[in-house]
Amino acid sequence: MAFGLQIAAPLLPPGLLPHRMTTRQTIPKLLVTGAAGLLGRHVVAACRTTDRVIGLTRRDLDISDAAAVAACLHHYRPEVIINCAAMTNVDACETDRAGAFRHNADGPRHLAEVAHKLGAYLIHISTDYVFDGTQSTPYQTTDPPNPISVYGAAKLAGERAVRDVSPTFAVVRVAGLFGRGGKNFASVIGTLLTRPGVVKGITDNRILPSYAADVAMYIRCLVDARAGGLFHAVSAGEPCSWYAFAALAREQLGPRVQAQLIGVTEAELHRPAKRPMSCVLAHSADPARGLPPLRDWREALAESLRSESLS
Repeated sequence: MAFGLQIAAPLLPPGLLPHRMTTRQTIPKLLVTGAAGLLGRHVVAACRTTDRVIGLTRRDLDISDAAAVAACLHHYRPEVIINCAAMTNVDACETDRAGAFRHNADGPRHLAEVAHKLGAYLIHISTDYVFDGTQSTPYQTTDPPNPISVYGAAKLAGERAVRDVSPTFAVVRVAGLFGRGGKNFASVIGTLLTRPGVVKGITDNRILPSYAADVAMYIRCLVDARAGGLFHAVSAGEPCSWYAFAALAREQLGPRVQAQLIGVTEAELHRPAKRPMSCVLAHSADPARGLPPLRDWREALAESLRSESLS
């Protein structure tokens, strides 16, 4: 069976275990797209202890290719699909609107349509960037979105595409992710601060940083709940700026710090895409359905810094 992608032997990042596929008995129960990304790799790790899991990277499956999505999902026939695949470079999306909508809106729709035909449960990952960041109180799932960037608009279109196919599917918005294996500012802050140089932290934004490993465990709980609807998955704790996040990391790292941390405003960075400046999500905890609150991001940061130093 030729899909135009390497389905028979998926290319997984270090630390993710491939699942041997030879017969119907070995078809995985749970399929994760975007498995090489920050959240995707943590979702695979969170699920593989209890589920038959296969993680597909973009090299394995480009979700913007409708024919490839159909061929892949009909081959594997998973019971659950978790879509962590996306075009996440916010500034690149601003200059490539067509690409942003192809990957962040069309791709989720392709997955949802085939999942619906197969009777599979779909969890689609979205973002706080669907909001404009002008609200002083945490955003609830019932608050109306108002994206101010191409990335946010494309992700909102993806949410709506999934929900239009089936209300039994779940859309999970995440925000400010950090953790081992990530390449963003929050994930590599330990490395940045323990090397000589200057680290710039934004002072005028407000967010709840969220530990990817904890968000992944929440998603695993959602798999058991099979709940449909819209959810926010973010760490507990007080909102902060990225400068304050970096300052706490500097404090926790102690004498290992070699870099100078300075504060900058978002405007000083002259980035192509606008960011929601005060975008705190209200976490969707629901003990009755087994959906837990997450731990404080400050506690998780200490764990993240320890794992970063070991990687």
